[in-house]
Amino acid sequence: MTGDEIRRAFLEFFEERGHKTIPSSSLIPHGDPTLLLTSAGMVQIKPYFLGLEVPPNPRLASCQKCFRTTDIDLVGDNKHLTFFEMLGNFSVGDYFKKEAISWAWEFVTQRLELPEERLWVTIYLDDDEAFAYWQQVGVPSERILRFGEEDNFWGPAGDSGPCGPCSEIHYDSGDEFGCGRPECKPNCDCGRFSEIWNLVFTQYDQDRSGERTPLPKPNIDTGMGLERTVAATQHKASVYGTDIFVPLIEQVCHLSRKSYGEDENVDRATRIVSEHGRAATFLIADGVLPSNEGRGYILRRILRRASLFGRRLGLDKPFLAEIAEVVINRMSHVYPELMANRGLIKEVIKAEEAKFQQTLPVGMGILQGTCFQLRQELVDYFPKFQESFEEAVLLQNYTDLHHEVERAIEHFRSDCGAWLHVLSIGQRDAVREVLEPIERGLASLEKMVSGYDSSSAPGSFSALKRRLREGLKRLDDEVKSTVQDLTGFEVFVLKDTYGFPPELTAEIAKERGLSIDWEGFQEEMEKQREMARAATKTTALWKYGNMVVFTTMSTDVSFVGYETVAAQSKILELRAKGQPVGTASQADEVDIILDKTPFYGEMGGQVGDTGEISSLKGKVAIVNTVRSPSDVVLHQGRVIEGIISVGDEAEAKVDVARRLDIARNHTATHLLQAALREILGSHIYQKGSLVEPQRFRFDFSHLAAITEEQLGAIQKWVNERIRQNLAVKARDVPYSQAIAEGAIALFGEKYGETVRVVEIGEPAISRELCGGTHVKSTGEIGFFLISSESSIGTGLRRIEVSTGRFAESLIEGNRSALQNMAKEIGSLPEEVHNKVRRLANELEQERKRSLWLERELSARIAESLLGQAKQLNGVTVLAAEVPPLTMPILREMGDILRDRLKSAVVVLAAVYNNKPNFLAMVTPDLVARGFHAGEIVKQVAKVTGGGGGGKATMAQAGGKDLSKLDEALSLVESLIASTAKQSRET
Repeated sequence: MTGDEIRRAFLEFFEERGHKTIPSSSLIPHGDPTLLLTSAGMVQIKPYFLGLEVPPNPRLASCQKCFRTTDIDLVGDNKHLTFFEMLGNFSVGDYFKKEAISWAWEFVTQRLELPEERLWVTIYLDDDEAFAYWQQVGVPSERILRFGEEDNFWGPAGDSGPCGPCSEIHYDSGDEFGCGRPECKPNCDCGRFSEIWNLVFTQYDQDRSGERTPLPKPNIDTGMGLERTVAATQHKASVYGTDIFVPLIEQVCHLSRKSYGEDENVDRATRIVSEHGRAATFLIADGVLPSNEGRGYILRRILRRASLFGRRLGLDKPFLAEIAEVVINRMSHVYPELMANRGLIKEVIKAEEAKFQQTLPVGMGILQGTCFQLRQELVDYFPKFQESFEEAVLLQNYTDLHHEVERAIEHFRSDCGAWLHVLSIGQRDAVREVLEPIERGLASLEKMVSGYDSSSAPGSFSALKRRLREGLKRLDDEVKSTVQDLTGFEVFVLKDTYGFPPELTAEIAKERGLSIDWEGFQEEMEKQREMARAATKTTALWKYGNMVVFTTMSTDVSFVGYETVAAQSKILELRAKGQPVGTASQADEVDIILDKTPFYGEMGGQVGDTGEISSLKGKVAIVNTVRSPSDVVLHQGRVIEGIISVGDEAEAKVDVARRLDIARNHTATHLLQAALREILGSHIYQKGSLVEPQRFRFDFSHLAAITEEQLGAIQKWVNERIRQNLAVKARDVPYSQAIAEGAIALFGEKYGETVRVVEIGEPAISRELCGGTHVKSTGEIGFFLISSESSIGTGLRRIEVSTGRFAESLIEGNRSALQNMAKEIGSLPEEVHNKVRRLANELEQERKRSLWLERELSARIAESLLGQAKQLNGVTVLAAEVPPLTMPILREMGDILRDRLKSAVVVLAAVYNNKPNFLAMVTPDLVARGFHAGEIVKQVAKVTGGGGGGKATMAQAGGKDLSKLDEALSLVESLIASTAKQSRET
């Protein structure tokens, strides 16, 4: 079974048993600050188990995206993953152990058809109840093992809370994968046994003293790792050999032109690139972006680790986006957010990879270093020495030979020793490369000396041999004494200057036998934090793409944009191309900091203001305004007249019309949230927004789609408040007071002790914490028009709205479009809906008629093809091209031919959308003889540059090169003949 088939089978199995399938939640945990990333299927069920929310059904099932950070450094072996899919069935106070055990065993043995003799079960030490249930379903007692709390008891998550024993199903891969010890059983770390399913029986509540009392309603929480389960069903020793990872590994091999399975170093790097590329794709799709903290740091770390190991495969240019493309194409049918965010995923990966590859050579140079002078001298020296040695032997000039050997030893003892002593951080990794030719040379020298060590030679060579061995040992000692560890400062520089995550540095260092001074590293990090805290009057900003990045800044800058849209100011700082300048000239793109500004810097979802900054000598068109974390507004623009300089007195003027459009929309977001809470319920909370001049979007929490009636009621509610022309007021109050008064705060936002509260109406119909710009009364909004409503994730909805003049433009555009449509279909505007519905019904009838005719035609074609069937080595074979048909009709034709021929291999080809499509069918009796439809169609499609596959009895594939269709069909007979021959021989 494929990964897709197992995922589908699991969910269908539990739906048949009364479970409601819930979609996977985001990798970013919602409402759980204790988690960095979703690490188990239970995460989204947790509120139900804790009684915080009511589940949609007491029985739930899911396939949850998961990410575990603890395994990052282990990825590269045959089993560890960071991202994985967790299949799970859950009971919230409903069924318990008996059903959980019975269904688990039924699924793995009957649906997955895993051999019972390969399955073992583990239980908690004293869980006799679970032991009895496993025996009831047929597990022999000798394959039910008891373990303690470390292996078979879950929870509590903290000092107290729900907990309980767990029971695991382990799959035995076979003796050949084990350690060979007689006592080898599940939980042995040799890799022979893999845990595929964990059943957690949450039945106790543990208090802080450790005492456990039974829960009134115990819960079931299970987790089956999809990747491990697929490996078991496909009889693969590793998850990387399954259909989940093979396409990724093939893509890496295609890009690197390396072969998988021939060199362990290549294999390890290939697995790292494949796994991390897949994991990064899912993280970005769920909204994680690279950064230096939190989940963003995790993403950056795996992207850079993948990039580094890609470089070891010879992939020197950004390549990970091509790995992401494979993930998107293969997984979007299950996780549509991948395709929805395809552009973002690829752009983020490309940007991060390109940024790292700019510093990677320098950083690796620091880690690996160069010692070309020493290495080259050694390479040049040994052939010359060997040549002179052989000449001395030939002439039997043993005295010269003796002196030559002594000179060689002295050379290594003095010059090489000195070089090794002065190796710096920039050369340490080269030591091994330097030492290897020395060792080879000395070994070769010793071998040659030994070869000519005879009684006929004058003198004794034993002293020479002894000195050679001593010289080699001395070199080893020199290296060991020189190369001890990486200092904390070196690791800090690699992180701070070259973007090397410390964990990645540690991994590289470990490969080279180096340790790291972690205490020194932490000291350097603390020094940096102290310097940052001390730099209260320093401005530091630089560009990352088009984004201006700030560090600490506390320049005295005031924002006066709430009171006015124009202000007299002074230019405090001026930058061009990211660098401080004193003066900028016409056409220069500049960043300006003023001592006083009416410009609102982008923040809280509201875009920044635009406008002009004018001095006596010049003028700047401001195209964007952003705000630093320390609340300094940066004006970005272009000099359009004259010159401007630091210290100039200037007038800053905001584009008033644009500011008012933004203010209309921002105030409208507050009205919208009030309407949503009024009409849909108080569970509604804002989760994000983007406020622009033309429109705004508003993201909020809500579990169900909003009906057309509800949307109409929301729009009507807001427009009624607009017509009431309610006053909009803002005031600064202590945060605690604002919350006590019922002000709504944005979830996850950090607020200071004093906050700005925006209220609409008196008494207030809306009261929110907000730093944005607003109209003075709701009447200024004009009109509120909802343009769309959609889902953006589990429990998240998005509404897009236009107001004011832009709403009027939309209405006019819709009216014009309706009139044009009415003319096209010969109808009045008010009758368009009914007319379109009639036309749609007629079209559907014609479609059904066309489908019926196509089926009739395919049946007749099938009958006509029966005479083309051939006998090859006792096997009936039919391979033919048929007229253009859709794949469903092609399958129906295949069914007819298979049923009529009784025992046969049928391969059909049809051209659809100018591309060849193939269908292969094999009757069950021939499947038993070794024929496989999936393998046949895969080979046939390969001729045309395509691919595909499927089950043994039926499979389909697509091709690319239409000109090779006949060649592809001609391959069928040879494939069948070959398989038939093998079948007879066995």
